[in-house]
Amino acid sequence: MSQFSLDFSQDNFDDALFQTILLEQNKVRDVDIALAKLLCEGNTGDVFYLILLLLQSEQNQNSCLVLSEIDWYNPFLLQSELIAEQIELTPFKDQRLALAALAQHNAVGDDKPLVLFNNHLYLARLAHYETYLAQRFSELANRAININCDDLSSLLNQYFPAQQTTEVDWQKVACAIAALSAFCVITGGPGTGKTTTVTKLLAILQSLYQKAPLTIKLVAPTGKAAARLSESIIGAKGRLSLDPELANRIPEQAQTIHRLLGVIPNSNKYKHHAGNPLHLDLLIVDEASMVDLSLMAKLVAALPADARLYLLGDKDQLASVDTGCILNDLCADLVLGTPPSYSEQRAGLLNDVCFNGNTQLAGSKSSYQLQDVMAFLQKSHRFKSDSGIGQLAMAVNNNDQHHLDWVLNQGFNELSLFNLTSDTYTQLIERAAQYYSQYITAIKSQQSAQVIHGLFSDYQLLAAVREGPYGVNELNKRVERKLAEKGLIYPYSRYYAGMPIMVTQNDYQLKLFNGDIGIILPSEDGQLQATFIDEQGVLRAFNPARLPSHELVYVMTIHKSQGSEFMHTAMILPPIQRAKQGVNRQLVYTGITRAKKHFELVCQPQVLRLAMNKSVGRSSGLRMRLIQGK
Repeated sequence: MSQFSLDFSQDNFDDALFQTILLEQNKVRDVDIALAKLLCEGNTGDVFYLILLLLQSEQNQNSCLVLSEIDWYNPFLLQSELIAEQIELTPFKDQRLALAALAQHNAVGDDKPLVLFNNHLYLARLAHYETYLAQRFSELANRAININCDDLSSLLNQYFPAQQTTEVDWQKVACAIAALSAFCVITGGPGTGKTTTVTKLLAILQSLYQKAPLTIKLVAPTGKAAARLSESIIGAKGRLSLDPELANRIPEQAQTIHRLLGVIPNSNKYKHHAGNPLHLDLLIVDEASMVDLSLMAKLVAALPADARLYLLGDKDQLASVDTGCILNDLCADLVLGTPPSYSEQRAGLLNDVCFNGNTQLAGSKSSYQLQDVMAFLQKSHRFKSDSGIGQLAMAVNNNDQHHLDWVLNQGFNELSLFNLTSDTYTQLIERAAQYYSQYITAIKSQQSAQVIHGLFSDYQLLAAVREGPYGVNELNKRVERKLAEKGLIYPYSRYYAGMPIMVTQNDYQLKLFNGDIGIILPSEDGQLQATFIDEQGVLRAFNPARLPSHELVYVMTIHKSQGSEFMHTAMILPPIQRAKQGVNRQLVYTGITRAKKHFELVCQPQVLRLAMNKSVGRSSGLRMRLIQGK
């Protein structure tokens, strides 16, 4: 239907009633209505409702409202069966007039609260973040790097010896791209060797700059992800048998982005910013898919003028909990099984330094400004061809129903798949209690906090939703009750020995952040304390009364599990009636790929297929800003 063909007839549209219905159906909040009225100087009308749609979009973690995607007949997606009164589902009389009024409104424009860009409507703050990141990413990608290509080629061949295969060694290509660039994106699925690649890259860079070694910092969005990065770098260094002097120049202790930037207590500001930049030559950000728009902008702003920035992550995982989908935007063109597209000049240079001048990569034209700094790792080393976890993840991620049928019929040892029934639900609770009994037994035998935390993190039960019998809140209660029935815990006070908790609100003073996991343990004098293991492996203990908001975490949402890995991961999906909202391909793929050794899934078969067929994206203009000519 043509964009300008809609014409709505409304004789007696009831403004107040419509707003009441929006509130009743949780489409907007009171604060949204107040802000929209403030921006419209108390008036309602087309622009008022477009602003409400924008605020609704931002509540769903979109950075903007795409005007061309509005359903003008029912823009707020109201459920008509819940409306007793006869009322139009749209406040708009004419689409053309609504868009014209928006373009001419006093609140829209440069240095105004609202910004229009290529048919995308923004709050000015988010438009600024996108514009700034696009500009800085492009500047970094185009910065010339002075490097001896012969030395680089020799080092690449040292760390990636030639194989008797025609396959492109994408890890080698990724190292070459990064070494030749001030900005690089390295993406790949689980087990494709992102941290192994980075460790080799750091060895190559420190060898190239041995007279003036680079100051390198490693960060991740959460403490758990930072600890995993540290562990992976240490393991990779050990496998490479590096010269001790070179090994010492490769950092292995990662930290959270918040810790690197330096949180200022009782504020949302940081010690490091454009006026007080970080002291580093190279910043590596792992699990970049989890970094939201605001935090990435503040991190990039704090970089010194001559610093390099490399982003790592899995483009197919869930986007950040907060606004934005940066990694997905940057990697939008990358398709598994298809080589990335590089310019002819970059392809020629990569062929020279990686393949002794042999034409392994072909050049092509692209309007994408970051074309030459994208590295895509495509071969999984963790999940071999006979790995059930890897095959299931691949089937889900590719929405390949035939491949899923094949996986389900193979009887893979590392997969346990159960149809959701009342019996399998009860059995799931019982198995969770059995796994968790191991860390509780360690508490009773007075093992160290590090050992106890390690045992707890070997297993994790994940849920897709928060409410209802299949949600995190109810499942936590049931697992807790089962452990109590076995006499393993005594949950009869607010805190008890063995109680696992997850922080749900940042506390910059205590340096505890959303997603940090602690366990309540008795101290030497018998007092209960909340213990956390930070990304450096250091034990931190707090009086539970001092903790910021937190919740029980025998079970966590799949969203909260991002950046973590567990030896045994169990996941439950709600039945079909409840799964239509909120269950999607990225969610299920993220849950599956948290498992290292064993994955257990409890769900109705049709729910898994429904999720595979439902991919969700976020509205953003970042990619568009990085296309030449836009």
